[in-house]
Amino acid sequence: MLKTLLRFAGFTPAPAPRPPSRRRVAPAAAPAVAPVVPDAEARARRNRETAERLRPDPNAKFATDVATVARTFDPHSTQPTAEELHLALCRVGEVGAYVRAVYLGGGRLAVLPASQRDDRVRTKAYREQLEARARTDFAGWATGLAALDRAKAAAARFGDPDPVDIIVPAPVEAGIAAMAAEKARRLNEQAARRTGGGGTTGGSAGPTGSAPAAPPALPPAGPRRSEEGSEETPEGSEPPAGPKR
Repeated sequence: MLKTLLRFAGFTPAPAPRPPSRRRVAPAAAPAVAPVVPDAEARARRNRETAERLRPDPNAKFATDVATVARTFDPHSTQPTAEELHLALCRVGEVGAYVRAVYLGGGRLAVLPASQRDDRVRTKAYREQLEARARTDFAGWATGLAALDRAKAAAARFGDPDPVDIIVPAPVEAGIAAMAAEKARRLNEQAARRTGGGGTTGGSAGPTGSAPAAPPALPPAGPRRSEEGSEETPEGSEPPAGPKR
């Protein structure tokens, strides 16, 4: 009590201040993290990918149209209407004509299952493969066109309606003509080798690698007559002398 009165009166020094309590010290604020701004190029790429996913796959429609055309040749399948078939042929273009030619010729083509038409990679690969075959399969085109000609002849003979024509692209027609010319050339070479004519060099008329043919033998000379009209035995033609009895 006395110390307190003396301190108030100014006779004693003031006590040293207490250090601040650690519990009362406010924690230092963490530095603010700057917001991450996406790169403009990455954002544009993501936008393109999103737009691509939302856009309908044209190759899926292509696979569906090819299946529609092929279904017309399957009597056990549900047949499309005339309008559906017409639209499908218009959308697939030259590939539709190729599909008809192959099936008319007795061939078959792979049809992409409906369960795989949601896969953009598969639909794209299927379209590229089928378009490449339509440009290069001249044998399939030729077989189908020959079958179409026979069907037209049968329709004219029995009075049935003519089958629908197949429109052949100009490059395919040129390819078919070149294939036919090459086939005719090979057949001519094979026939020449079998008969021994043509296809040889050096003036030889025989087969390749054989000796020249011998000249034909002359006919035997007839008996000579003497001036008196008697016959003479040709020299060297006397009968051999047999044993004497």
